[in-house]
Amino acid sequence: MTNFSRLFQELETKTPALFPSQPADAALSQEILDADLFAGKRGEMVENCRAGLLLWNDDLDGAHPIVQNIETSTGSFWHAIIHRREADFSNARYWWNRTGAHPVFEEIGDLVLHRVPDFPLLDAVRGGWNPVAFTNFCQKAKEDGAFLAPLAETQRIEMKLLLEWCASQIK
Repeated sequence: MTNFSRLFQELETKTPALFPSQPADAALSQEILDADLFAGKRGEMVENCRAGLLLWNDDLDGAHPIVQNIETSTGSFWHAIIHRREADFSNARYWWNRTGAHPVFEEIGDLVLHRVPDFPLLDAVRGGWNPVAFTNFCQKAKEDGAFLAPLAETQRIEMKLLLEWCASQIK
């Protein structure tokens, strides 16, 4: 089992906070930073996986410098998630615009529609995934405290699918 698989299995049972203030487990963040995730393999997709694991551990500060140096659609996707979770919504929307259409958007929309009970923003999932609409809804939820549980579950699905996709791209 690769270090990535072991770390992912450890994190997968947890739902990342919608708006975290600190890493869930500082020792785990350090382990993720130090890990040889895919047995000697290097590159942007490995670093996207590292950033995704850190984000799942609510370590926005650890993930941010990684994705800042990845100027691809996937790096922008992770970057947008960081800023959304920081409640820096205008910056998140900027990174969503840089992301463009991503290969996992359709799958995210399908799973959210079928697995999140009472999803409050159907327009964000019809015909795929609309991350800007989801970000706008997170901003409203931050202001009024509504729908936090379904939004956190939606975010978990979004991050899980993106992380799995990133890992599948490593050859």
